[in-house]
Amino acid sequence: MRWHGNRYHEHWTFRRVKWPGMEEAEDYGQITGGKSSESQFKELKATGSIDYKGSTVPDEDDAVRVYYGFTDDAGESWEGPVVTGFLELGETDLDGSLVSGSADLSGMLTVAASTGPGYPLTLPAGTPTVDTAAGFLRALGLVVNAAPSSHRLSGAHTFERDEKWLGIANWLLSAADFGSATTDAWGAVQMQPYVEPTERTPSWTFRDDETSVFFPSVTVRDNRADTPNVVRLWYEDDNVGLYAEARNDDPRSAASTVTRRRERQLDDEVTELSGDTPEKMLEALKAAARKRLLDNSTRIDYVEVHGLFIPSRVGECGLLDYREAGVDRLGGITAKDVEFGLGGETTHTMRRLLRPDFKVTTAGEVVWRNDA
Repeated sequence: MRWHGNRYHEHWTFRRVKWPGMEEAEDYGQITGGKSSESQFKELKATGSIDYKGSTVPDEDDAVRVYYGFTDDAGESWEGPVVTGFLELGETDLDGSLVSGSADLSGMLTVAASTGPGYPLTLPAGTPTVDTAAGFLRALGLVVNAAPSSHRLSGAHTFERDEKWLGIANWLLSAADFGSATTDAWGAVQMQPYVEPTERTPSWTFRDDETSVFFPSVTVRDNRADTPNVVRLWYEDDNVGLYAEARNDDPRSAASTVTRRRERQLDDEVTELSGDTPEKMLEALKAAARKRLLDNSTRIDYVEVHGLFIPSRVGECGLLDYREAGVDRLGGITAKDVEFGLGGETTHTMRRLLRPDFKVTTAGEVVWRNDA
């Protein structure tokens, strides 16, 4: 399929999906457009909205599946799902026999995010974590595809009375080193071991040549403004008061005090500290300050790529090869926003983590001590 070039006979289809069971039913002719938003950092992963105008409002009790399709320059046709979820109607305008309005779209995980056991739930040691998480969500009617895992709880764990099934499932998945539960465009829940996207082969390349599917409008940003370059810690008990700091004064670092020419401080108080003498406790506090600085200094670069719709998936790896701008960036696709209109204009957000590699200087002192 040619994702670049002209697109002919573009069409959007909004189809009712019966709940539960997930069988497809009739198409909604009254839905006129909308948008979807997927993000690794959203609890529901998929959200969005639709607009409608016609003789009836769309059904809130069943789900809706959005399809996009077109024919390329070679005459090959493609159609595929973009998102599946439930609608929540807002205000409806009445004009004689016509109704119009908009509705929010929530991904299928909303089924698990809005309900829980209603009582403290204790899972015993030996509970298979991934199978149990999948079983909880399947019991709610969701379609679940879970990778095999032999992981079991090493000890009993109790979930609070107000915990929801999605939170319980994600806790179990995290215990097994899985990523949080996601959904695909069909609305099926996916449970997979976590793999850093940039450790995978790029699934999509955004290149400014004859195969380009992105517009010459790319947005870049990073978290440098939020990255501390000085960490200061304080510890105090009945016998001693200790102060320690760790500094990033490395001129090679973009966030350092040398590069930025000012401090951005992270200040905290430590309540637990190892060591049987004030001197040993001070060394432990200095080590804690150094670790805190390193842990908070991972640089995160974001790139937003605007272009035509492609059937990419959040969690995949993407490569931006923007030669005219001199940008060559590999990153995990953490978000995807799609407009249900001409070309299916899509914004991909890609993230790259740069682990800290700089010289850290530590200092500290025993501010006071009680040797009595």
